[in-house]
Amino acid sequence: MNEQTLLIAFIAVTSVAVLLQTAILFGMYLSTRKLSQRITELSVKVETDVLPLAAKVRTLVDENAPKVETVLTNLAQTSDLVREQAGKIDAALTEIVEVARAQAANAGELAERTMQRVDHAAGTVHNAVTAPLRQLSALVEGLMAGITEFAGIRRVRRSTKAVPTEDMFI
Repeated sequence: MNEQTLLIAFIAVTSVAVLLQTAILFGMYLSTRKLSQRITELSVKVETDVLPLAAKVRTLVDENAPKVETVLTNLAQTSDLVREQAGKIDAALTEIVEVARAQAANAGELAERTMQRVDHAAGTVHNAVTAPLRQLSALVEGLMAGITEFAGIRRVRRSTKAVPTEDMFI
């Protein structure tokens, strides 16, 4: 092959490559144009729908931010107050339980002392009643024995013992 044929072949290949590049660039141009149109449409939608909504949200946030801060401050104060009151209630209930326990112990001691005094009083009354009765009984028996001896009458003694008078009284 000669040089001229090689040159024509090289020019033909280069021309095909340039045409191919032109076709690719034209395809890129068309897709970029479609993409640009879509972006423009989306931009219009954003400007008409999203931006006013964002502005409203911003206004709402700006207007309500102090109120939200006030609510949070009040909530923190209320939480502190509730915690403080719960501590006071706990302390009061603890004191009430301690007082109730002390009162229950005092009531138990009082009941025990009262029962001891009642037992002591019952013993004292028993002794106060039975001692004079025993003495009176002994005096009567002595008088009877003296009268019987004086009169000369003898009683026959029983073989069984009589029940002591002390056991008859409660």
